[in-house]
Amino acid sequence: MIVTIVNCAPPRVGAAVAENLALLRARMARKVLLLDAGPGQDCERWGVERARAHLLPAIAVRPLHGPGCAARLERLLPDYDEIVIATDGCGSHECRWALIAAHVAVVPLALDYADIDAHYDCIARLNSARMFNPGLRVLFVPMAGERDPAPDELGAVRAYAAQVMAAGLAGATVHLPALAWGDDAPGRCVCDIANSTGAAEMAALHGEVFRAGRTRALPQAVFRPGLNT
Repeated sequence: MIVTIVNCAPPRVGAAVAENLALLRARMARKVLLLDAGPGQDCERWGVERARAHLLPAIAVRPLHGPGCAARLERLLPDYDEIVIATDGCGSHECRWALIAAHVAVVPLALDYADIDAHYDCIARLNSARMFNPGLRVLFVPMAGERDPAPDELGAVRAYAAQVMAAGLAGATVHLPALAWGDDAPGRCVCDIANSTGAAEMAALHGEVFRAGRTRALPQAVFRPGLNT
């Protein structure tokens, strides 16, 4: 199963979500690869730091950028049970092919980002990806501050998600301060902190993401020559 993270939240949030999902999956004795397709290489640095600290479970992390990404992904698929791809928003070529490859797209959505007119580019990119990958499931995740979202804020997120075909809204709200716990320890993330609020929120999201996915063949469109550059 391939899960693509499309960050519509402050920098580093998408990478943190990807790292925690990969870690939780690895704890279930699944062979997991975390691909870093973001320009900041946040996940790649995290993976190096985690290996140096000898933290378990170990997570395989690789960068993936530039031409030929889809062909490299195809070569990696037989070696892993799950692949999590971290992208930094909707604007990159890497995000485009990662969405076409995915079974599930997870969109961490900051409450102030849920403005259809100001941020229609993400909606357009997700709908475009579903033209090539009609089985793609899209899960928007409300990313709150210290407090829970107000009803009107959740309404705006729900209206934003409704613009994308076959999209759903996660029942789990992730609070950004809680997600950041563990960032000050190299190679760790919030799911390394037992019984923390952030770990509980990510565990709930993990369950939703992998229930949304379904086992099926990778869309053939990913490997068409015109999409592999």
